Amino acid sequence: MSVVLLIEDQGDASYVVPRRVRLRDRVAVRLHSASLDAALASGVAPESSPALALRAEQLIGPVARELGNSLCQILLGAREPRRPRLHSAPISWAVIAAAEPEMSRLALRLLGEQPVAVRGVALARELVSDGRGPLYGHTAQDSAALRETLWQALEALEL
Repeated sequence: MSVVLLIEDQGDASYVVPRRVRLRDRVAVRLHSASLDAALASGVAPESSPALALRAEQLIGPVARELGNSLCQILLGAREPRRPRLHSAPISWAVIAAAEPEMSRLALRLLGEQPVAVRGVALARELVSDGRGPLYGHTAQDSAALRETLWQALEALEL
């Protein structure tokens, strides 16, 4: 299948030019998804490069629902008896409990039928996948940072 992207012209950002997606663009997305997510989360326009445009397309599709499901699983895990899990990073359930309303709202928004903005999905993805982030912290400061990050992601989801 051939996909055509509209990418900003390098010399003039006032218009876009059509460009076919190349194999190297798809490989770049697969190899550099974390850094592409970080760029999108920081507000870089998806149309500024083929790799960003492809990653943005992925994020607003099934990835958004997967993130919503992941957040729901994290919330359910916070309510269940504490069992050590060998296959996942340690999560502070107290930090999760303090941010439960915001996390629930974000999960429901990602699982909803309304369209989502790519920046918000990228922020949510970073939150879940960054093992050094506030979701995996253990202090009151981490709890406050988690709530703030959840609100930022919620606000950024709106188109």
